[in-house]
Amino acid sequence: MATARKRKTQQKAAAPKKKTKLEKLGFQDVDMSIKELRQSLNKGIKYAEAEDWENALPPLLKAWDAMPDDIGVLTLIAQGLSRLGVREYAIKVLERALSQHEPTIDLCTIMQTLALDMGMYEVASKLGLQLIAMEPNAPRHYVNLATAYTGMNAFDESIEMLQAILPVFPDTADLWNVLATQVRARDGAAAADVFFDEALRLNPDDFKVISNYAQSFTARLEYDKALAMNLRAVEVNPSNPEPRMGVAQISFMKGDMKTGWENYKHRLSPRRKITQTQIYTHGLEEWQGENLEGKAVLVAAEQGIGDEVMFGNYLPYLYERAAKLAIGCDRRLVSIYQRRFPDAIVSAYVDQIKAGYRYRTFPFIQGPMQKGELHMDYAIPLASAPMYDWLTKDDVKCHPDTFLVADPVRAADFKSRLQALGDKPKVGLAWRSGLMAADRVGIYAGIDELAPLFAYKDQVDFVNLQYGDCTHELLEMKERYGVTVHNFEDVNLKADIEANLAIMENCDIMIGACSAPGIFSMSLGRPTMLMHKVPPWYCYGQQNSIPFVKDCHFSSGLQGHDWAEIMEEVRKWMVSRLNLKG
Repeated sequence: MATARKRKTQQKAAAPKKKTKLEKLGFQDVDMSIKELRQSLNKGIKYAEAEDWENALPPLLKAWDAMPDDIGVLTLIAQGLSRLGVREYAIKVLERALSQHEPTIDLCTIMQTLALDMGMYEVASKLGLQLIAMEPNAPRHYVNLATAYTGMNAFDESIEMLQAILPVFPDTADLWNVLATQVRARDGAAAADVFFDEALRLNPDDFKVISNYAQSFTARLEYDKALAMNLRAVEVNPSNPEPRMGVAQISFMKGDMKTGWENYKHRLSPRRKITQTQIYTHGLEEWQGENLEGKAVLVAAEQGIGDEVMFGNYLPYLYERAAKLAIGCDRRLVSIYQRRFPDAIVSAYVDQIKAGYRYRTFPFIQGPMQKGELHMDYAIPLASAPMYDWLTKDDVKCHPDTFLVADPVRAADFKSRLQALGDKPKVGLAWRSGLMAADRVGIYAGIDELAPLFAYKDQVDFVNLQYGDCTHELLEMKERYGVTVHNFEDVNLKADIEANLAIMENCDIMIGACSAPGIFSMSLGRPTMLMHKVPPWYCYGQQNSIPFVKDCHFSSGLQGHDWAEIMEEVRKWMVSRLNLKG
């Protein structure tokens, strides 16, 4: 009998223990007494009240295992996971809470925060209106509703709502801060100063106010002040990636590569919005500058196509050094990269959005890897690839060979089409970004600013390289200035990058904004002038040129120039390069 009991005990001990919620999320299970539970809760709540979510979550997760359906614990955990950018688990915890309880104000607030982070602004605005109805005396709901309106570019509605509610909550710094951001987006940086100043008076150490105010100084080209405020924001809240991005870009612009790279790595933080980052699925070890002799490296696309091509100027160096280079890129670049790097493996990426995250896969690289047909040693996000060579501003070099190469067949076709326009010099023209949110309008040239160039309409042919629907702008140029900007209506410039390159190859010069067309042109090696109200941060300390391409200059407000002065520099450059009269 004793032997049977002993055998039964041994079998029970050998049986695998069921994993707890804590273990499933990577924490070890702990048998807790009531005293220990109380200690974990108090510790978690203490950190949560200080918004130190990294330290708050471990004790809260321990408490959750003992109290799986407690609404308070579930709410705090969901909030912490949301703030740390772990949206998938935050959503799961919310689902658990809502399956056991009626929606509370706190749960709805967390859902609204997730909607804002995931770019679901209409959903966030509807939740905001509901929260205000549920709790009209809570200023935070008006702040979040205004943030949702920002994403919808509904600045008039937002400002009107904030002006109505501020007399009720005049001492709430967050309301003054969000009003300042709305006014800046609609009316310019100078108009917002008074509201930022009031927010700082009420709360001098408010991270959000400091970080937002720094952007105003950047917009006004007061870079030392902007850098100081961004560094202050990092000091107050070192875990938030946004002020670090401000530090990175200003440091790069000044040629401080070390500080730039240290902070630019935060662009990949999962706490950023879905439009700004992605999660790679390749599972490879990250390259950290090791010798690539005999090694295979995957360079993984990130950011928009303009940034992808801009950083792609470093690819020729990797192509020469690595035994095998694999390039994951935008599908519009596949044929271009296959032509430029014939021995490389090139794959378009495929994105899947799940729980507010973008998961990025490169099928024609990862597929053979999974089958054992391809071995890769390292991977590196594209914008990180130059960081091990570009240690100082003097290290930033142009590769001896051109980066992009136009398709010779299509280039010959567009050569004939452009020659049919006449024998005048051809000037490619793109004046703005394809993404024109309200807060970006002031940094790009409008039709009025382009007038000094149009004065040469009898000496040059202007060729449209502005992608997206610009029909009304081309018509306005014709009506107001009598200039025809020749447009190939059978070409979709946004979808067909090969056409962009083929047209640019046959233009004598290119004048463009700091956006994709200008970057394509400079990467093709064509004489390019970039015009921008704010200097391109990737000038890396140069005063008027881009150092990693052959023949690209820029005119901007680096010394406080207005558009008239900027365009005068552009005009002089065009006249000089084309030997024009006047």
